[in-house]
Amino acid sequence: MAIFTYIPPYLRDLGNKEFIIPLVSSIFPLTATIFPSLLGKRSDLIQNRSIFFIIGTFGTSLTLLLLLFTKELIWIIFLLFLYGFFNSCFGIIFILYQEVVENNPKLITYYNAMIVLGWFLGAQLGGIFIGIFGILNIIFFLLIFSIINIFPLIFIKEDRNEILEHYEIKSKSNQNENNDIGQQTCKSISKSIYYALFFRNFGIRPVMGILAVLLGNLLINANEIGFLIGFNPLLQFFLMILIGKLIKDKNQKVIMIIGYLLGALTLFGYIISFDFNGFLFYQILASFSYAMFWNATQIYIAQRTTPKNKGKYVGYANSSFFLGSFIGGLLFSFLSSINSDYYFAMWFMIIFPAISALIIFLKFKNKENLELLVPK
Repeated sequence: MAIFTYIPPYLRDLGNKEFIIPLVSSIFPLTATIFPSLLGKRSDLIQNRSIFFIIGTFGTSLTLLLLLFTKELIWIIFLLFLYGFFNSCFGIIFILYQEVVENNPKLITYYNAMIVLGWFLGAQLGGIFIGIFGILNIIFFLLIFSIINIFPLIFIKEDRNEILEHYEIKSKSNQNENNDIGQQTCKSISKSIYYALFFRNFGIRPVMGILAVLLGNLLINANEIGFLIGFNPLLQFFLMILIGKLIKDKNQKVIMIIGYLLGALTLFGYIISFDFNGFLFYQILASFSYAMFWNATQIYIAQRTTPKNKGKYVGYANSSFFLGSFIGGLLFSFLSSINSDYYFAMWFMIIFPAISALIIFLKFKNKENLELLVPK
C-alpha cells in the first residue's frame, strides 16, 4: 500500500510536473493488466504456484534496492514496471490459498482482511517515517519491509497432488451425469464482473493515486495524511470480515451494486471535502465500497473455478481491474494536462463507478448451470 500511496508525492518532490505524476503512477496498473492473466494461465498449465510468488518476493526486494540509487524519471518508470511484474508474480499466492482452503468463503474473506490490514500498517508507518526522515527516503522504508516479507516463505508449502486429490473427491459428488470420466465441470462465470471491475477502477484508481497530493495541498501534517489514507484499509479489515459473513449466492448482486455506487459517491465526496473530517467521512464510504464489491467478486470467482483454471479466471479479474486503472490513469493525466487542477478531472471520473453498478444490475446473473472443462 505504501508504495502506491507515497510514489506520487515522492515524484513531486523530485521536481516532476504535476501532469506527469498520474501518468507515472499508472505504470503499475499497466503491469497488473498485462501479467496476472498470463502468469495465472502459466501456473495452471505447469500446476505450480509457489515458484511464482517466490520469484515475486525476491524480485520486489531487488527492484526497491535499485530504486534507492536512481532519481532519474526514465529509470524510475522502468523499475516501477519491473516492480509491477514481480508483484503480479507474488499475487499467485492468493490462487494457492484458495486451493488450500478449498474455496471457503470465510477463509477467503480473512485473506482479504489481512491484505488490507497490511495496507493500513504500511500507510501509517510510512507517514511516521516520512515525518521523521522525509518523503525522499520512502524507498528505504519500503525495502526494509520487502526484505522482512522474504522470511515467511520458509513456512509455505505446496502439495499439488494433495490439492488435486481433495478437489477430485469434492467434485465427484457434484459431477454432472452427462460428463465423461476424467472431465471436470465448473459453474459459469458472468462476464459482467470483468466490465464492472474495469469501469470501477477506471474512475477511482487514478484519483486514489494522487490522493496523498490532494491531502498534502489541504493538510500540512504528514501524520494526518497517513492516518486518512491508512484509515480506509483499517476499516476495510473489519468490514471484509463482517461483509464476508453476509455474502450469499442470493445477495451477491445487491452487494456488488451497492459497493460500486458507494465508489461514485466517494469520488464526489473527495471533490467537496476541504478538511480532515470531510475526508474522514468519505474514506469510510470508500472502505464500505471496496469491502463489498471486492469480497463478493472474489468469492463468486473462487466458488466457480477449479485447480485447472483458477489461475486464468482470477488473472482475468485482476487484469480487468488494473486495465481500468491504467487507461483511467492515461485519461486523468490527459485531463490534468488541459487543466492542472485535479478537481477538473475528478468531476468527469465520477460516472464510471456508477456505470459498473449499472452493468451488474443489467447483466449479472448468478447462474448455477455447469460448463464442461476438458483438461488440455
